[in-house]
Amino acid sequence: MDLPLIETLRRKTITLLTTFLLLVLLGWNWSLGAVEAESLLTPAELIAALREGGMVLYMRHAATDHSQFDQSHNRAMLQDCRMQRNLSAEGRQQAERIGQAIRTLGIRIDEVFSSPYCRCRDTAQLAFGDHHVMQALHFAIGMRQSERAQMSEILRRQLGQAPRSGSNRVLVSHTANLKEATGLWPMLEGVVMVFRPQQGQSYQFLGQINPDDWPE
Repeated sequence: MDLPLIETLRRKTITLLTTFLLLVLLGWNWSLGAVEAESLLTPAELIAALREGGMVLYMRHAATDHSQFDQSHNRAMLQDCRMQRNLSAEGRQQAERIGQAIRTLGIRIDEVFSSPYCRCRDTAQLAFGDHHVMQALHFAIGMRQSERAQMSEILRRQLGQAPRSGSNRVLVSHTANLKEATGLWPMLEGVVMVFRPQQGQSYQFLGQINPDDWPE
């Protein structure tokens, strides 16, 4: 077997094992989807709600190249996309397709905030265009516990803060951040988790739209 192929397989194996360990360490409830499925809206119902506005969309970055790895999580690394796991060609097309579907459906987007990681910024740019980097959406893994707690608090406030009337707000970030803040795990790359802000900066989780759920 070619050495490059062996190395690629090794990297993919490490990625899968790392993901599994994160699920265990963060206490992911494997039955969550089955338990709460009946109370959640369907993708079609979620799209109808988004067209009305007033929602917050938490989007995990689009599909990435899993032969690549983040070489660290410090701020210097974030300035160099070559040191990070980036969007794959499929992921770039996925982000563009989701953004086009949202525009075609007449879903209004007011503000878009992104994690500083390149895979998130590229997702935001390809799907929505103008966006702002929010440091509080930084990948939670690798951060100190005190920082993670503060990031979770900021994220919960964002989910409970209503956007402008008739519009929606988008947060592009990572899996662990939402899990630590809400207990919900956005497994698929490119998935959109839909929240309805409520009084007192609380929120209601309405359901998720997977990448393939958007109409062509």
